[in-house]
Amino acid sequence: MQVWIRKNKTYLYVRFPALAKKLLPHFDNITTASFAFGVAEEFILISIITVVSYIMNRYSLWIGLFIAFTLHLLIHCFQTLIVRKYVPAIVTSIICLPICIYIIKQIIQVATLNTIILYSILGFIIMVINLGMIHKGMSIFSKWLARYEHQN
Repeated sequence: MQVWIRKNKTYLYVRFPALAKKLLPHFDNITTASFAFGVAEEFILISIITVVSYIMNRYSLWIGLFIAFTLHLLIHCFQTLIVRKYVPAIVTSIICLPICIYIIKQIIQVATLNTIILYSILGFIIMVINLGMIHKGMSIFSKWLARYEHQN
């Protein structure tokens, strides 16, 4: 992620000046290691929710988060189309999307529309809040790594 941002920074500032001015300074402080830390947090969170849903045999929240995750993958696809360049998340998004679409088709057959809509909205809200927290956490983790690297 860090290398991609450095490599494409000028292009992004030229193509999307207002957005780049607002978002790119945040990524100056995000290392690849801290980005991996954020991705790991998402993986752990969804793994816990998946296991708890399975054990309790209650899947409504999982459905909502799964649909929000699939939307997240679609957003990465649209980012690639808008940026008109390779975006780091596109490969995994393309790999994951077919199975996600298949699973959503199965969900539609067994869950009520009200459940799907309500929990998808809730899942999206949770995802947005979690992404905000992750980005703050990545920045904190990057600063900690920098201090750790320079300690004697």
